[in-house]
Amino acid sequence: MNTITERLEALRTEIRAERISYGEIAELQGLADHIDLSDVELLEWAGVPEFHEDDEDTRCWECRKAAAAAAVDEA
Repeated sequence: MNTITERLEALRTEIRAERISYGEIAELQGLADHIDLSDVELLEWAGVPEFHEDDEDTRCWECRKAAAAAAVDEA
């Protein structure tokens, strides 16, 4: 297991224990690009929107899934 994955799991533990700090939430937001697209719990806590409001916002789950699928198709 790599250190980012380990840290994400440690943050999940803090979330579930209801003792996550504001600093840890900020850290989780910084690690959002490393969160698996199916991990709704961490994506929600990282503040990643499920859908985007306009065409400029491409960080939502649906856009990330589409980009990941396109990358697989190109490979």
